[in-house]
Amino acid sequence: MKVHQYCYFALKSETVSAGEITARLGMEPDEVLVLGSRSAEHRLPRMHAWKVTHRGSEPVDDQIESVIGRLAPVRPEIRRLVDEGVSAVLQVVRYFHHRDGGEEFGWHLSPAVIAFLTEAAAALDVDEYDLSE
Repeated sequence: MKVHQYCYFALKSETVSAGEITARLGMEPDEVLVLGSRSAEHRLPRMHAWKVTHRGSEPVDDQIESVIGRLAPVRPEIRRLVDEGVSAVLQVVRYFHHRDGGEEFGWHLSPAVIAFLTEAAAALDVDEYDLSE
């Protein structure tokens, strides 16, 4: 099996724009979605989204550590935004492709990542797709 995987942390709101989130956090996102605009997938986003992403060949747990490490300095403000109605989520996306040979599929969250998600009141959402024939 071959695995393609990435992760991102998103702050989402129907009323708070990505620009306002950027100003509140004092940190630039890697990606934004604007409510009602055309996205890369040509769908209209149902809400504003502010995202810090990691796409690479590293194991997904290392990608998660990288994203959370970048966000650690702004964790208190993330929690304030969540307390005001902005939703927070760590999204993990994995695609499995059939191939000869073995590969490790497991991944884990470190205590530091779990503590960050808890303190930020963030959800964890994992999507896994089997693309084998």
